[in-house]
Amino acid sequence: SGDGSCTQDSKGAGGEVYFQFTKEEIARSAEPFRYSVVLKFLKNRPSLDTVRAFIHNRWGLTATPVVSAMRRPRNVFVRMSNDVDFTKALSREVCEINGIFYRAFRWSPEFNEDAEPSRVPVWVSLPGLPPNFYQESFLKILMAPIGTFIRRDNPTRCATRTDGARLCVEVDAAKPPLSHFWIGVPGLSSSRKQEILYETLPAYCSSCKMQGHDVRNCNPGKAGKKGGRKESRKGLLDDQEVAQNDDKVETPLLVLVENIAVGEHSMRRWKRRRK
Repeated sequence: SGDGSCTQDSKGAGGEVYFQFTKEEIARSAEPFRYSVVLKFLKNRPSLDTVRAFIHNRWGLTATPVVSAMRRPRNVFVRMSNDVDFTKALSREVCEINGIFYRAFRWSPEFNEDAEPSRVPVWVSLPGLPPNFYQESFLKILMAPIGTFIRRDNPTRCATRTDGARLCVEVDAAKPPLSHFWIGVPGLSSSRKQEILYETLPAYCSSCKMQGHDVRNCNPGKAGKKGGRKESRKGLLDDQEVAQNDDKVETPLLVLVENIAVGEHSMRRWKRRRK
C-alpha cells in the first residue's frame, strides 16, 4: 500500500516483525533532507553552537541551515534548504572548524554512521584542457566516468585561468582512479588525451569500510564490530563528554548572508595512476 506494510514472519524463531517500503516511498520520505550532509569530526567535535556559528560566519551560505546531533556524538547533521548551499558545504576545500578537522559526506537514507561511504568529494585538475570545455555542461559529461560533478572553482567558471580546469567531483574511493580520458577517438591526431590530476584522494578500506588506509594495510585488531570503529574506553568517554555539552533542539533562523568568493588556492597536487 502507499503507507507501507507491516508483516510478521511466523517462520522465524519467535517471529520477527519487519516493515517493507517501496523505493518510491523511501525517496519521498527523504525529499526534505535531499540537501543534507554529515560532518564526521576526526577528534572530539566542537559544540553544536560553535558549529552553527562557524557555518554562519564562514561558509557563505544563502540561508541558515539546521544543525543537529546524530547518534554518534562526533557526527553532525547539517540540513541545507537549496542546492547552491549544499554544493558549497560538500565541496569546501578546507574541512575544519576552529582547527578540528572533519570529513563531509552526502547524506542518504542508506547512510550508516558505523561506516564511512566510499564516495567522497575530491578536487581534480584537468591540465591543459581548452577553455571552450570549461562550461558546466561539458564538464559534467567529461566527469561522468570519474564520478558525479559537484562544481567548478571560480577561475574555471570565469575562465580567468586558462591553463586547465579545476573542479570538485564525488568519486568512489574504493575503485582505482581513472588516470586519463580521450576527447575524440583514441589515437587519432585530431583527438586529445586528457590527463587527470587528483588532489588528496583518500585511501579506502573495503574490509572495515573506513578511509585512511586500504585493505592491505587494514589492522583488524583496531577495528571493532561496528564498521571499523575502535571502541576504546577513552573514545567512549570523549563521546560522552561531547554529548553532555550539546543541546538537541534548534529553531532555524532564516537570514541572508553575503556570498564569499573563493579565489585560487595553492595546494599540493599529485597524480594517481592505475598500476
